[in-house]
Amino acid sequence: MSEKSVPSMLEPLRAQEVAMTITLVIAVYGGAMCAMHFQASALVHDHDTETGYWGTLPSAWDHPEPNYVVSPAIGEFWSVMTTIPVAGALLLYQGLRYQYNCKVLCIYVLTCAMYSLAFAAHLTLEYRVFSTTVIAVMSNALLTFAEFSYIVHRVLHSKALRTLVVVVAEAALVGAVATMPYALKANGGVWTLFTVQTPGVFLATGLAAAMTTRADGSVERTVYCIVLKAGCLLSAAMTLSLVECLVGFEYGFINSLWGFPWLHIAIHVLEQVGIYLFGVGVAALDTLLLDPAARPRAEVRHVGQWLVYLYYPGPVGEADACGTVSSAKLIPLAPSAAAAPAARIEKVEVNSSQGGDRKMEADRVSTRCMSARHRLKSPGAKGGCHNDGLFVPAATAAAVAACCLLVSACWLEACFSFTMVDAWFLMIDAASSSCQPVRELKQKPASLLRLT
Repeated sequence: MSEKSVPSMLEPLRAQEVAMTITLVIAVYGGAMCAMHFQASALVHDHDTETGYWGTLPSAWDHPEPNYVVSPAIGEFWSVMTTIPVAGALLLYQGLRYQYNCKVLCIYVLTCAMYSLAFAAHLTLEYRVFSTTVIAVMSNALLTFAEFSYIVHRVLHSKALRTLVVVVAEAALVGAVATMPYALKANGGVWTLFTVQTPGVFLATGLAAAMTTRADGSVERTVYCIVLKAGCLLSAAMTLSLVECLVGFEYGFINSLWGFPWLHIAIHVLEQVGIYLFGVGVAALDTLLLDPAARPRAEVRHVGQWLVYLYYPGPVGEADACGTVSSAKLIPLAPSAAAAPAARIEKVEVNSSQGGDRKMEADRVSTRCMSARHRLKSPGAKGGCHNDGLFVPAATAAAVAACCLLVSACWLEACFSFTMVDAWFLMIDAASSSCQPVRELKQKPASLLRLT
């Protein structure tokens, strides 16, 4: 094949790209924190020290971290720092760079949105933002269930059944978030987080373990192992969350280190790493198992030995927004490669054009051979631009739109004090109005409400 006819290929992910992405997202969110800190420092005497800078104390969603210790504008400084959407930003960057399917990108966008909401929630301790954060987190899980759960059992091939499960779960979620934190006598928000998230995490981890043991070939085993690792990390976070509920408010922070909440930070770190692996696993599941023909040269790779990701070499422009591929533009595979096993370690030799020959080895998971049961698209797909696979139930789609709207609302309220934003939270207020009498909770110990 002539050199001009070979399309340009996307380069593998480099450590510099990872570092730049992390640095950029930390700079954006850290810059917003600094701006609010300096603005609040000049006005700190104008605010009631009992209710905090944002006027949200006491809060049913308060976590075991002393409030406003590091900054007069940041309610829970360490928790805010660890909810900067590093995992979401890395996933979204990879998804856009390697042209992942649009349903995978939708999950990545919601991941960034839910972390942005968590960032604003820990910063302000505003109960409506916390409520929306929990709904966004679980809506992301329900969206994943709606998109990919049909691989677990043929019963879930029914769209009507998946829609029913999502709608019922979403309704139960909203009801629990609107009532449980205020119905409990103490630490209701922390107990609500544990109660709402834990069952789904443990169930998903168990299913991932079962799918790993039933994996047919190395490719399936690689994909399911990524999902299983994510589930194990998130399950560990849920276990620590139970410990936090039981003893975190007494022993979960270190006063001498500006109230450093070591237990809650451990939970956040496990969640960030687990959610990143979850995102990679979802992309690998969609690309390598469910529709390998759309991106035939996609493979699981690592940056160094520590960061796993899904690599798709392109060519650039080969995949459209729906994930389809023009087979006429693909570079033909060598006959020996077409007959190779499903997954193997290949040694790729690269001849340098500058003088002598050099050899470079790269470990990769080949995906050209797959078990037939995983070559099927989403049930009901008829080929072509498979929008049928982009299955977002009405309740989940509404939750995604609401999360995006509420992210903008939170930032407007925090940065510009727009009072009209309060009207956007009327739905949550109305749902929780029945529990208003018990919302006046006992304040935490004085050490937890200390102001600078």
